[in-house]
Amino acid sequence: MTAAVSRQLFPQEVHPVTERNLALTTGLGNLLAAPFGGYLMCHGAGGIAGHVRFGARTATAPVLIGLVFVTLGIGFGESGYALLKTIPDAVVGGLLLFSGLELALSSKPQEYRDSDLFLVLLMAAIGVALNPAVAFAVGLPLAYAFKQKWLRI
Repeated sequence: MTAAVSRQLFPQEVHPVTERNLALTTGLGNLLAAPFGGYLMCHGAGGIAGHVRFGARTATAPVLIGLVFVTLGIGFGESGYALLKTIPDAVVGGLLLFSGLELALSSKPQEYRDSDLFLVLLMAAIGVALNPAVAFAVGLPLAYAFKQKWLRI
């Protein structure tokens, strides 16, 4: 998804961002971070969409925010974390909302019809109301049943 979003947002550029490169760098990063107690990470499409949504068009923005976080962590320790916690949850939620909307807009060329539209909307509702695992468990057999034409809408 990240490689596809990158190609869509920056169509005029030559892309070293491929699925293979992302898998390699994510895997290596996770292997290097694990012995130090680091969390698993990925090259998230939401991050790219969010950065672009808020005006970043080059690699400078993620490098700068990374430097700020490293400086806060190494230079200030717990105080740096306390400083980050002063950012209201509503601000973080707003950033996540706009990142999510940007990702949703990137799928705009898709046109869902009939059973596909029903399935997408039903899985979104179940995912929000219950949880994504339940939506997946319900959606997979339904999608298969629609594909086999056992169910029709």
